[in-house]
Amino acid sequence: MGFLSGAYGKLMAGRLVRQLQWQLTSVTSRYNRVTKQIGDMEESLQRQERAYNMYNMNVFNQIRAGMGSCVNQNDTNSYNNYLMGVQSLQMQMQMQQSMMAEQFDMMRDAQLEPLKAIQEQLETQKDNLESRLELAKGQYEAKKKEEQDGAKNVVPDYTGGQG
Repeated sequence: MGFLSGAYGKLMAGRLVRQLQWQLTSVTSRYNRVTKQIGDMEESLQRQERAYNMYNMNVFNQIRAGMGSCVNQNDTNSYNNYLMGVQSLQMQMQMQQSMMAEQFDMMRDAQLEPLKAIQEQLETQKDNLESRLELAKGQYEAKKKEEQDGAKNVVPDYTGGQG
């Protein structure tokens, strides 16, 4: 009886192992795709932010150079006005960069949070499937051993009971 029970149990446990492996492969594939999407999106946003900052810095430098070309270095009043204008421009640029950094953070949150939630859900599923798979493999090995032990008891005794 142990042989049949073990054989059937091994068959069912093997089926469960294969099913869980297939599910784990599917979830892992989706998890990897979402992780790549998150990385690509983050990289794109960083590129956009760097490009914006470089653009602003170029605009600032051009305006400052334009203002400087109008200054008579020998005229203290003109030079002081130039310095005040540059400081005012710097403050405006810093405020604008701060606002844009905040907007980029909001864009990151809006675009990345849904993907991160999916990634977290898939990671939980993946962990669950890995645990279940380990249990199923243990069950498969136990039933395999039960089948082998049962097979030993099924072997006929050809000696006719004589030792």
